[in-house]
Order: sequence, then structure tokens, then C-alpha cells
Amino acid sequence: MSPIFLVARREFIAQTRSKALIISTVVMAVLILAAGVLGRFLLEPDDNPDQIVATVGVTNSASPLTEDLEAAGLTVIDVQGPAEDILTANEDLNAVIAAEPSRPQIFALDNAEHLDFITEATESAAGSYVLTDTFGDQATPEAKAYLADAQNLSVEIFSANEFDPIAFIVGLITVSLVYGVIVMGVSMLATGVVEEKSSRVVEILLATIKPRDLLMGKFLGIGGAIFLMVAVYTAAIVGAGAIAGILPDINITTYVPMLLLWVVLGYIIYASITGGLAATVSRQEDIGAITTPIIFLSIVPFYFAMFYVPNSPDSTLTQIIGFIPFFSPFLLPIRSAITEVPMSDVLISVGICLVTIPILATLAGKIYERSILHTGTRMKLTEVFKKS
Repeated sequence: MSPIFLVARREFIAQTRSKALIISTVVMAVLILAAGVLGRFLLEPDDNPDQIVATVGVTNSASPLTEDLEAAGLTVIDVQGPAEDILTANEDLNAVIAAEPSRPQIFALDNAEHLDFITEATESAAGSYVLTDTFGDQATPEAKAYLADAQNLSVEIFSANEFDPIAFIVGLITVSLVYGVIVMGVSMLATGVVEEKSSRVVEILLATIKPRDLLMGKFLGIGGAIFLMVAVYTAAIVGAGAIAGILPDINITTYVPMLLLWVVLGYIIYASITGGLAATVSRQEDIGAITTPIIFLSIVPFYFAMFYVPNSPDSTLTQIIGFIPFFSPFLLPIRSAITEVPMSDVLISVGICLVTIPILATLAGKIYERSILHTGTRMKLTEVFKKS
């Protein structure tokens, strides 16, 4: 049986039997499900779902339609200026009605609510205007022609940079999970390496296994335990979405693989170098000097993903930085949740990560191999690479 497999199994069993890990995983899963229950109440529909409340802006030229629009149940506000500017400046408006009352035009954003109802009310108001104000009660052929023309309204839709809270929360949860896995993986791997070194157990192990195989086994075993924990969290997230009633808004077949992919890549990229660096110290008190810079390195893309990407998901800066391996596990999930990311960007980011991982693993293996038996003060990297 492969030595790497034996070490990985030992680490996996040790971590999955840890009471701290089991309790924290169960508690977090319960909290996620509780958040779904809370969301169920917060997202409960209104008591009067059939009652339509819509507000429209009416320009001066279309003002003769105001009375009929209000009679149809619309709230009417007098407006002036370009329709797109009016809609952008006033979030309470569902649409703007302009042009001549006999041939009105409706302007709305692409996320406008009750647009069908507004269109029907405007058609009715325009027809009433044509018959009553232009021809009185005489339904002559000419009046019918005008009425038919009035019923064929022009509806122009403007693009709105709509903020989708569900998409943002999904992306935020994914990014937070990636960050949590990185912090946990870095800490667990560094602690395990230093514990074996300080207790001199590693000297016994190295009598039967190569240093790089030992490091790889620890890396895989701890990673497997963390991946199992993430699987529990993912199931809890999907369950919470079902309880809250937002599951139809989340593409599970895309979201779950994306989450697992970037969690795995994030762990591998950040933790792969941790084992090597942890071998340069011999005391538990010195672990912070190793893990702090790595965790700080992960904070930078984490905050960039949370505060910049939601506002500029398609910017050139977001696209370029998303190709950097240490940033990709954070930027791509939240960007994919907010906007449609070209498959080429995803493939390039994953490809660069896969090319970077062997480089980091080779570097970590070299550092581990040359410093694992060193005792005393922390071994500097310059000494590691000078060592033959």
C-alpha cells in the first residue's frame, strides 16, 4: 500500500474524529439551516398579492391620460425630461408615459414590475382619449382606425444595472466558504507539521517514508477532511435555500460544482506552500510567523471580491485580476453569481491555477525536505536554498 495513502488515511481519520471539528461543523450546518428558516419568514409574500400597486411618470404631452390612468389604479406623477434619466433618478417609478395621448409611448427599465398592467391601462386610457376627446361618442371608421393605432403602443425598455440580492448572497457565501477553508487548511496543516517536528515523531516516520511523500499524505488527508466538511456545508446551504423558497433562483447544477471547484483549488493553492514553510520552525509559538502572511495574502483577494467585484463584475481590472491564481478562487465565484462569465475566462483561470499548483508543490516539497529535521531557531529561506 502506498505510503502517501497510509499517511493521508491517518490524517483523515484523526481530523474527522476530532470533537472540535465535528461540533463546529454540526453547529455551522444548523446555523445555515436556521438562516433558511429565517429567510422563509422574511421573504414571505404580501397578504394581498393580487393587489397591484404601480407608479408611473406622465410627461406634460401625455397628461390628458392622467385621469383614466388613475381610474385604472395607477399612481401618477408629473415628470419632465428624458425618460431614461427620469427612471434612473426615481427608483419608485415603474414606467414613464410620454408622447401624444393618442399614440403614447411607454418607457421602462428591464427590471420594471407590473409592465403588462401599465401597458393595458395606458392602452385603455389612449383609446378613451381618442374616442371621447377627439370624436366624442361617434364610433366612425376613422375613430376605429385611430383607436386601433392607439392600441399598438410603443414600449421601450432600458437596461438597468439591477442589484440581485440573492445572487450577491450566493456569491458571498461561496467566497466566505473559500476563505474559511483556506484559513482552516493553512492552520491545520501548519499545526500538524510543527507538532510532528517538535515531538520528534517525524524522525521516526522519515525512517520509512520520503519527506515529500509524508508532506503529500498530510496535505491530502487534511484536505479530504476539510472537503467532507464543505460537502456538509453545501448540503446545508442547498437545504436552507429550499426552506427559504429561493432554490428556484439558484442554478444548483452550476452552483454546487463551481463552489466545490474553487474551494478545492483555493485550498490547494494556499495550503500547498504552507507545509513547506511550517517545517522551517520547531515550536508551536512560531507558527503564527508562518500562517499570518499566508492568511493575510488571502484577505486581499477576499476583500477585493466582496467590495469591488459586485460593483464592476465585467470590468477589465476584474477580468485580469481573476486570472491571478491567488485571486481566482475568490473572484470567479462571486463574479459568476452576479453576471454571466464567459467560459473562456473560467477555463483560463482554472488552467493557470493547475499550472501554478505543481510549481508551488515542488517548491514546498523542497523546503520541507531541507528543513524538516532542523531544530532550534527558525530556519531562514536563504539557508534552505543554500543547503545542498
